[in-house]
Amino acid sequence: MIYCPYTDRDIQEAQSSPEHIIPLSLGGINGLEISVDSAVNSQVGSKLDGALANEFVFALKRTKFDTRGHSGKKPTALIRKATYGEDRRPAQVHFHLKDGLKVWDSRDEVFKERVPRFEISGSIEVDLPVRFAAKVALAAGYYVYGDLFRQDVDHQQFRDVMNTDLRKLDLTKTPADLGLGHLTLRVDSYLREVPHEPAYDALNSIRAFCSSVEGSVVVLAPGYDCFGVGVGILGQYVATVIASAETDSFPNDGNYAWGHVLAVTGKTLKRCSWMDGLSQWAGVTDRSSSEIEWKKDLPGSSADATTGTVSPCITPDESVIES
Repeated sequence: MIYCPYTDRDIQEAQSSPEHIIPLSLGGINGLEISVDSAVNSQVGSKLDGALANEFVFALKRTKFDTRGHSGKKPTALIRKATYGEDRRPAQVHFHLKDGLKVWDSRDEVFKERVPRFEISGSIEVDLPVRFAAKVALAAGYYVYGDLFRQDVDHQQFRDVMNTDLRKLDLTKTPADLGLGHLTLRVDSYLREVPHEPAYDALNSIRAFCSSVEGSVVVLAPGYDCFGVGVGILGQYVATVIASAETDSFPNDGNYAWGHVLAVTGKTLKRCSWMDGLSQWAGVTDRSSSEIEWKKDLPGSSADATTGTVSPCITPDESVIES
């Protein structure tokens, strides 16, 4: 039997399929995978992955890093609804950071090389980054912490958010009437940031770290009574989701000091503690004279903050998986 964190059930191996914790199209690699329920993976997981990969911000990042999915197709940032010219001809706009901009004339079915001005229209699914981060939290949490994550984290909060599409709900009703009164997950995303205040130092550190990595990254940060997961894709912070947890039994030393980091740069997975990840980001190189502070109180934690001394970044034993 295999445990599937997407369904919170033990399933037969024949019912499972491999799931990339970070999708290939968003900077992931083969080898950073878990087995999950194949039906849920295709119905929910793939839809969230594809939707985020096609969001303009991330699609443009994909052109910079040339990240390709299973199809191997060259990435392009596409705006499907546009018009240009005095007669407002329907068009699609193709962006590529290396190849430049092209406008596809939908009437003539040809690319127009020089279009000085065009108008675009579209929509943004504001809650997509949070739903995607909740999915990553389930997969990465179980991948890194195993049964500790399964037993001691209220991962149903992640699951409920992953499965809730607000576009299909009647938002004139109260959360209780919609059956969502139990949702208590605390979230932050690049579209809905919490305040940049000292009380949120831990979250601000995750946000800044995810934005600084030239690749894709997952930060798993157990708090006093919560479990936070921050996600960055190709140098763009996506979101952080924080669920209730009992973390007394979680390891807090070695490669798990203050939490754990999964970072994919190029074709290499690097794993280290959150302590070492922070020290590398802060440029700590001298153990004897340099230290930075890490406040372990994620938003919503009932405990006071504590501080610690960070040693220089150390390459962990389990640092490389080649695709």
